[in-house]
Amino acid sequence: MRKTGLLLTAITLVVGLVQPGAEQAAAPPGVFQDFETDGDLQGATVTLPQADRIERTADPTHGSSSLKFTVGPSNTPGASASSGINLYAGTPSLPVSDWSGHLVLGFDFFTERDYTTVGRITVRDQSNKAWGMDYPIRARDWTPITLRMTTIAAAGVDISRIAYIGFSMPRSKTTVIGHYDAFRLVDSYPYDQTPYGDLAAAQLLRLADFNGVLAKLDGQIAGLDKSLGHDPADDRLRAQVGAAAAQCAELRQKLAAGPMTYAQYQPFNAGVTALQRTVPRLSNTIQARAHDRRADFGLESADSMALAYPKDLPFTSTGTAPAVSLTRGEYENVQAVVLPFAEPLSGVQARVTSVSGKGALQATVAPVGSLNVTPTNVYHRPTYAGWTPDPIRDDLTTVDVPADSFQPYWIRLKASPTAAPGTYHVTVAFSAAGKRTRTMTVAAKVWPVTVPDAPKLNTSFQFTPAIVNDIYGITDPAAQAAAKHQYWSFLHDYKIEPDQLYTCPCIPSNANPVIVPTPVEDVLYIRDHYGLRDFNAFYLWAGMLNPSKPETWQAQIDTWIAQLRTAMDSYRAAGVDKYAYVYGFDEANGPLLQAAKQTFAAVKQEFPDLPIMTTLRDNSMGVDTGLAGLVDIWTPQQDLYNQAVAERTRARGDQAWWYPDIATGSPLPNWFNGYPPIDARTLVGPMSYQAGVEGVLYYATNRWLRTDHANQLLVNDGILSAWKAATFNGTAGDGSMFYPGPNGPMASIRLENFRDGMEDYNLLWLLRQELQDTPDIPPALKAHAAKLLTADAVVTDQRTFTEDPARYRAWRTDVIATLTTIGGLE
Repeated sequence: MRKTGLLLTAITLVVGLVQPGAEQAAAPPGVFQDFETDGDLQGATVTLPQADRIERTADPTHGSSSLKFTVGPSNTPGASASSGINLYAGTPSLPVSDWSGHLVLGFDFFTERDYTTVGRITVRDQSNKAWGMDYPIRARDWTPITLRMTTIAAAGVDISRIAYIGFSMPRSKTTVIGHYDAFRLVDSYPYDQTPYGDLAAAQLLRLADFNGVLAKLDGQIAGLDKSLGHDPADDRLRAQVGAAAAQCAELRQKLAAGPMTYAQYQPFNAGVTALQRTVPRLSNTIQARAHDRRADFGLESADSMALAYPKDLPFTSTGTAPAVSLTRGEYENVQAVVLPFAEPLSGVQARVTSVSGKGALQATVAPVGSLNVTPTNVYHRPTYAGWTPDPIRDDLTTVDVPADSFQPYWIRLKASPTAAPGTYHVTVAFSAAGKRTRTMTVAAKVWPVTVPDAPKLNTSFQFTPAIVNDIYGITDPAAQAAAKHQYWSFLHDYKIEPDQLYTCPCIPSNANPVIVPTPVEDVLYIRDHYGLRDFNAFYLWAGMLNPSKPETWQAQIDTWIAQLRTAMDSYRAAGVDKYAYVYGFDEANGPLLQAAKQTFAAVKQEFPDLPIMTTLRDNSMGVDTGLAGLVDIWTPQQDLYNQAVAERTRARGDQAWWYPDIATGSPLPNWFNGYPPIDARTLVGPMSYQAGVEGVLYYATNRWLRTDHANQLLVNDGILSAWKAATFNGTAGDGSMFYPGPNGPMASIRLENFRDGMEDYNLLWLLRQELQDTPDIPPALKAHAAKLLTADAVVTDQRTFTEDPARYRAWRTDVIATLTTIGGLE
């Protein structure tokens, strides 16, 4: 949960080995740390010494050796999402701490691994002022790092008194390796980095297994040609296979020719990377061709928990006749993918033409749009940079598909709550100008199980009507109310209770937001139209308190109590007071923990039955801070959630929720654009059930600030939309779970998977209820059901879980089948 305006950020003190006031001589330009001796590593630290290590190896970009950084896998016990190296001033690892008088600090990074992601560099001075930047980690490539002194100094960092420099790499499922060398001060910019790049190229050619990569690609290409026929479509595809074979041969010749400069190495490596993408995509298309040689274009299916990218990347086909399972009242989804046979398609349309079983099943189809995504370092995982599918474009009836693109479609199914058990069939027709129409039939098995429609997992998600009014230009109060209700209905459909964490009629991230209690009229509308589980009555914004002046706190607390008193009186008169809670002290720490204690005590004294929810920083959930007994709903960031502490909290009668945010990167799940959609489903489904959390909180669902999207306010353009994917701090999808479409809210693949996960949570809730309510279950069946409730077939903990849709579906189907069997015993 990261919000400008309402966020009070924690300051973590990092003490370097150089004491404040220590004088350091200004250094001349040139390389000052080359890792030429083992002694140069003294004072350097790594994040997890038992899994991560640094050593000096003969892989230099300058001199005779460099620093090799080996990062342990993400499943290492105690592992953080990334691992970093810190070089501390005052130790041999960072012999120069005065960088003043120079324009640039530069150094080199390269990795021989097939690993593309984003790392982070942090510079901190002796007064604890810090500055950071992302740096690209590219597969088998060299990155010259350039830190501009003016940029660092502009952040308030004293470049003459540096305490340390740190650089991190995200962990992967397997070991990751990076090389760092030639830390240098430079007095001109740009400057000639050719010698460093040429040496990096020499090391990369030696360390990376290009012979093995190209030999494997050669074999894959040869296999593609064998399955093609001799009509025009096959000939076009054969020409593409031939071009790939020629490219592979050319790359092998370049490799055999011997040493390369970096200017020669860069296009060589880029060619290998491109071929690694081209060959699997050709395989996708040729497989689709083999499935129907009479067709004018390919039509395959893909799991809704996976992404089918329009460009560059392959996808995992689930065949031409997909099948799904769902219970009565549930949604399920499947994707269809249109694949051109090496020629462009125009006017592509999709429509549902038949649904068997009158009224038992509803079905819709729409093209999936894409946004241009640039992953940030907070992803902590290799993520494709480029056109990434997510918006479900119900507004587009036709699309054009270039010859080199794939076009996914979203097929959304919903079983009626009264549907008879059985397998139903949904037929979807796909057409293109001048081409024969193709159909896909989805088999939907509806089980004799009815899962509760209302979510059993609480949600407290911020939706901001003021943002909707701003980007759509809605000024009329009646129209604003209608838009708010439209979005509330949309959220309700996707299992998110309409609510506001930051009870403000404004945009909360604006300067000086005016916080007021939730109007009783809003509460009554929600109750009457969607049902009322709970609602946030008031946001206790710690930003109103001066942490250094505790003597001023009580006056503000008294104001809050007066506001709450008026609001609670109105709720009581309307009969909804028992559903109210208050939320406050968002991610507060330090002196504000004492302020929270004072505030919450005052709230409890005035309103003893009013629950208090908070995300303040107390990993003990009240035990260490004395807040136990004052807070009712503890909501830590997901990576700070401790199962033992949570169980202790529940034992004393409180609740323990969790929340993802921009700091919740891999290996934890999140719903950033480009993350596997299964992550969102797992997070609110089996993972939340396994952890026992009573609810999930999220700081924003529609963070579409005009300043971020000035050039394209709405997703109302082409299938490859110019709408800026980056939301909070450049991280795509953070605080934005769906999109502003031309006619209102537009769903996303991520949100669809969120809803599916909420339904999966309800499945587990129902299975537990059946176990409790059916005493005569045979022991073997009872044991199997109990095993399914652990969800350990798909989730070990919040850091270890499957991202394989087939495995997830097998577990889910087993849950439904077990419910069916138990139901037959009643």
